[in-house]
Amino acid sequence: MSDVSMLTASIAFPASTEPPNFDGGRKLLEKIEDPSLFSFHDPEDELKELMPSLACESNLIDEDGGVLIEYARRAGRVIIDKLEKALVSWETTFLTVGDYRLYISGGLSNGDSPTEAAEAIWNAYKLPETVLRAMGFIWDYELPLSRANGSGDHAPITDTDVVDAIALGLGTSPEWPGLETTYWIADAISKVRNHPGGRDPREYREEFAEERAFDPREDGFLAKYLNEGTDDLSIGHCDVSIAGGVAS
Repeated sequence: MSDVSMLTASIAFPASTEPPNFDGGRKLLEKIEDPSLFSFHDPEDELKELMPSLACESNLIDEDGGVLIEYARRAGRVIIDKLEKALVSWETTFLTVGDYRLYISGGLSNGDSPTEAAEAIWNAYKLPETVLRAMGFIWDYELPLSRANGSGDHAPITDTDVVDAIALGLGTSPEWPGLETTYWIADAISKVRNHPGGRDPREYREEFAEERAFDPREDGFLAKYLNEGTDDLSIGHCDVSIAGGVAS
């Protein structure tokens, strides 16, 4: 009996955006001048496998073993065409997790690719990263969805984006002007949470707990950030209104 294993191929796209921009990838592909941006491990064999019409060709790579750019681009067009078909085929499914739409194909294999769609998805990673990003795909979906991870302006703002924005804002400011800094931090946080200003503190905490079915007072990390006077009936709420980072 031959060994059989389960093989899967996957590629991710922001869940809240339009379908992949395959034409955008094709346009950028034609502007690529450096063939080393492609990830071919065995260039000559892989090119012939992608383009059987080149089976008899012997000048696909240069004297240093690099792929000639004209063939790299041709292979790239084939890869994008096959990927576009694979993602809508019955061989592929998708699930949504962590703000990603994760396309998956695969199955049992005894040495060959379990599906043509799986092969198409694996081949997508031979493309330059910039081409994948131009189509909207995320290069490393093990990281949180964010602009720093390639989601771009077309994707919704995530918690990671807000933390990055606050870190950049504080890290690139030579001075932190007190309340003004607090105001723009609260404004940034409001992109992904209820606005923390202009609310009764106890109600804000209770609303947080109700929405998440989780009491922050019982967490060792979050509890450190709760104001100790939140349950004091005499405490007043922070009466601020924020617009463009300035209190009004």
